[in-house]
Amino acid sequence: MRFLLVPVIAALALGLAGCSEETPGDATADESTDRPTIPGGHPSTEPPTESSEPGGAGTADLQPCDLLSSDDQATLSVPQGVEDEIGSARTCEWQASGQYTITAAVFDDAGLDAVQSQGPKTPMKVGAHDAVQATGGVDTCAVAIGVTDSSRVDVATTAGGDMTKACTVAKQAAQLVEPKLPTR
Repeated sequence: MRFLLVPVIAALALGLAGCSEETPGDATADESTDRPTIPGGHPSTEPPTESSEPGGAGTADLQPCDLLSSDDQATLSVPQGVEDEIGSARTCEWQASGQYTITAAVFDDAGLDAVQSQGPKTPMKVGAHDAVQATGGVDTCAVAIGVTDSSRVDVATTAGGDMTKACTVAKQAAQLVEPKLPTR
């Protein structure tokens, strides 16, 4: 089953990260945001620093598999997670055998404004953090939790084609992850 999910998770990470085709040329100022843009029109993101983000509360120190404690794993009926890297994200994957797969993806250089979705993006709050619910290919639902303006943690779930279940589990897992994230 893991063999089949690796392409799904990779596609989700790339899709939610806001990847696009590169266009040759120099970065130019985007007049709507007064921030430089990278080829493809996405606002560039500088790595969070203590001077650019209040309190220096970025994601660099987060370990993705530590985002669900053993109690959280028991609540969600998942075993210990498996750490990996997919694209620019540091990830951890937990599988509830035959039911669903949860992936936490830490994006150190991509904020909520970089979240892509195949359907409408739904703004929400998860604890003290702003978040966005998004959908991806192969019936994947994700809750992207903003940590700083230029970093986030995505909690994504696939549930064997059941989008309603995927979104329910993603929201539940996001609520368990959120207290472990730094606040501004």
